[in-house]
Amino acid sequence: MFVEFSDIPDSSILWIYGSSKKISKNNQLIIGEKIKLFLDQWSHHGKPLTCSFSFFFDRFITICLNEEDNPTGGCSMDGLQRLVVSIDDEFQLDLYNRLNVFISIDHQVECIHSSCLKSKDYINYDTLFFDLNILHKSELENWLIPIKNGWCKRFLD
Repeated sequence: MFVEFSDIPDSSILWIYGSSKKISKNNQLIIGEKIKLFLDQWSHHGKPLTCSFSFFFDRFITICLNEEDNPTGGCSMDGLQRLVVSIDDEFQLDLYNRLNVFISIDHQVECIHSSCLKSKDYINYDTLFFDLNILHKSELENWLIPIKNGWCKRFLD
């Protein structure tokens, strides 16, 4: 059961999918309709799941699930992944490339493959990046962290 993103509790689990290119407003509308249609019908063992989604910075698709109402697993998670794969295929967003690093430069999001970080002279240990490994909606407040505190630090060593 889809609810507005602002109405889903901060304790909700989340999945963040980062796009290697900006997602246009028009494509956000189309993708948003596909996600909303899926979330309205998303269930686990016949019980509806309270869930939501949002776009951030024209780069990130974030899906939240309130597991206090009903947890998910197995087939219901497979359904979500099939949806995201179909969106990725249709719009060529590179959502599953976990070696992409999303950095914040002059209040803009730039996607850089982790193997290229060291070659960029404007990137250092203090450069801020979006940590897509956060687990709960509440962590969105602090998902922009210095590279020195994240998984991609090793690519600057």
